[in-house]
Amino acid sequence: MSVHELGRVPRIVAGEDALTELVGAVEALGCGAVLIVDEAVALTGYAARVAAVLRDMPVVQHIVPAGEPTVASVDAAADVVRDLPGAVVIGIGGGSALDTAKQAAVVAMADGSVAQYVLCAVPFAGRRAIIAIPTTSGTGAEVTRTCILSDAEGRKLWTWGDEMLPDLVLLDPTAAATMPSHVTAATGLDAFVHALEAISGQRRNVLSVAPAAHAMRLVVQNLPTAVSDGANLVARQRMQEAALLAGTAIDNCGTGMAHSIGHALGSLYHLPHGASVAIGLDAAIDWNVEGAPDAYADAGAAFGGSSADVPLALRELFESSRFPEVMRRFPDIDLVAADIAEMMVATENQPMFANNSRTADDADRMMLAELTVQSWKRFRS
Repeated sequence: MSVHELGRVPRIVAGEDALTELVGAVEALGCGAVLIVDEAVALTGYAARVAAVLRDMPVVQHIVPAGEPTVASVDAAADVVRDLPGAVVIGIGGGSALDTAKQAAVVAMADGSVAQYVLCAVPFAGRRAIIAIPTTSGTGAEVTRTCILSDAEGRKLWTWGDEMLPDLVLLDPTAAATMPSHVTAATGLDAFVHALEAISGQRRNVLSVAPAAHAMRLVVQNLPTAVSDGANLVARQRMQEAALLAGTAIDNCGTGMAHSIGHALGSLYHLPHGASVAIGLDAAIDWNVEGAPDAYADAGAAFGGSSADVPLALRELFESSRFPEVMRRFPDIDLVAADIAEMMVATENQPMFANNSRTADDADRMMLAELTVQSWKRFRS
């Protein structure tokens, strides 16, 4: 039998009163805090609530630029952390804010840029204490050792290390309730894609199938409600739990073709991650299930059926979560299949491409890129 493992999971506190744990945790981890948030969180006032909880401590608030992390934005955040010796780094926001916070907490321990750590070229020199408070329910960044960022040319890259696992995760459904419906839909589908690719990929194992299967069920049962009724804190908390479980699963067994396609779309067209991987999964799902039905048996069972039921369940979820409305928010872009096919196997995307449930040759890759263009057009029609 193959050797597999389940990586360390941070301490997790979930519920409406999760913030009551924050002061004690910060005191146990260090004497200060830097809040790293994105623009959306700053505007909703949730970061101010966190700062109010920490009112008796020295707090510095660093607002990261909107959009996914870049080398420049991570380096800027790391400079703030360097200026606060012994500080606890608190990431508040979606995956982008959490990835910025996590990377800043490790990059700050040495001189130089985050660029030197991309694709595991150099090991990290250490870490600051990290607390993660997600406001979206998608990436699972609060429990993953992989972080995303883009370089100056716009290529979507990654860093990885045990050092980037937070010490504490607070799942506060009132934080998620600040997110608008289109963000809720796109990020929730990201969680579903994570779960489905973890449960079906080449590196799947029993320790990851269990959280992935439950994450799929939670998304199907709760994402439509969270999209239509954002104030429903039960649905919000269940989606937070789904994202965390799916994040735990991919942290241990990786992702697949949907992420290879999604990262290509991110690099080429700067589309948000959740929407990109959802398009990628829509393009690849029929081909994947047809060629590797056994890989989707656990996914089918999560829906109370067989692997053959997975594509239909996915498309029903797209409709019930109003994903076409999300897609129509994007500007008109002419996707080029040949460019997508080439980017799918770029060095940074090879691990995802190779871990897919079904192995693809060059002809398959071009076919999947063409299906991606078709999915883009269909969702926006």
